[in-house]
Amino acid sequence: MLFPSKRLRSRIKTKAFPCLRCGAKTVTFLFWATLYVVVMKMTILKNSKNHTVKDWSTVPDNYSKWLGPVLGEDDEIDTTDNDWLEPDNATIIELDKRVDRVQEICRLRSLQTKNINSKEFFVDHAHNLVWCNIFKAASSSWLYNFNVLAGYEKKFLARTRHTPLTLARKKFPRPSEEELRDTINTPGVISLMVVREPFVRLLSAYRDKLENITPPYYRKLARKIVAEHREAATKVLGEIESFGPTFYEFVAYLIKKYISGTTTFDEHWAPYYKFCTPCAANFTVIAKVETLSRDSTFVVQQLGLGHILGRKVRNRRMRLRTVMNKSRDGKNTSALLKYYFGQLNMHMLDKLLEIYGIDFEMFGYDSNIYRSYVRK
Repeated sequence: MLFPSKRLRSRIKTKAFPCLRCGAKTVTFLFWATLYVVVMKMTILKNSKNHTVKDWSTVPDNYSKWLGPVLGEDDEIDTTDNDWLEPDNATIIELDKRVDRVQEICRLRSLQTKNINSKEFFVDHAHNLVWCNIFKAASSSWLYNFNVLAGYEKKFLARTRHTPLTLARKKFPRPSEEELRDTINTPGVISLMVVREPFVRLLSAYRDKLENITPPYYRKLARKIVAEHREAATKVLGEIESFGPTFYEFVAYLIKKYISGTTTFDEHWAPYYKFCTPCAANFTVIAKVETLSRDSTFVVQQLGLGHILGRKVRNRRMRLRTVMNKSRDGKNTSALLKYYFGQLNMHMLDKLLEIYGIDFEMFGYDSNIYRSYVRK
């Protein structure tokens, strides 16, 4: 059956044109959909492909800003396995010797006392753990541990603006001397103290709190030190351009306080034997920053805390550095000690050892090397 050409064109116009319009829309949709997929692959999907899930068992970034020390880390570089392994016999023997040495020096120096300075102790009754927080001696590492033991989520610790110390004190308020003594003497409780080479800690505290930009409290103290000792320091060191006190001035300030009969020092440079009163507290574990990994492992294993703390804590800045003897600005610790102690004379060193000598003796550190650093 033949249709007139005019009628045929009319049918094509009424039926074909809507189909063409629909097809054009389909092609347009497919074009933009394809473009969207291509863009996604080039950006978001590509980035997520290389993205690893954050391991919250490591010290979170938020903790890095509170780590503080500028002369080496206050934590030992941990190159071992990340699991809490059983301590070997050598570690156990060494820890026992440290406790015996402390008790022996307490007797020899007649330092036995019944008064415990409970101000900086943390008591975790739930986990049978007592710790004296010495600033600049693994304080960041163990504050993190205590916050995890307190029940804080690791994701929360990574994001919070509160300092680790503030968080820990909310869960573990300062104990009374009676509470602290009763807890330490309870069977099964481990009392922990972490120390560091005394003059390394002293220099770290000076560089962090006084040498450069400092918090308001230490800024005021820095001005006081400069006002009292700048004139004498200039005669020895020559013209001084820094606004903060030199190490010479800082040590002169400490010596002046000591000679005047002052028995209390700032918490960041107070002698260990006075700050944590080990002759009265009778610690069961004396850990050292230099062997922090194995010493902490012993405590964790003894108390069965591995399942709570998770894998070993290693902060990012520690992983970036492979040696213990580097400062935060990359300078060699020995070189820094020589430079700063080179500002002192033998008399000043002797006076400084009158303040910190018991710490060297009690915890098995050698101070003789500093005699080769000072000015002759």
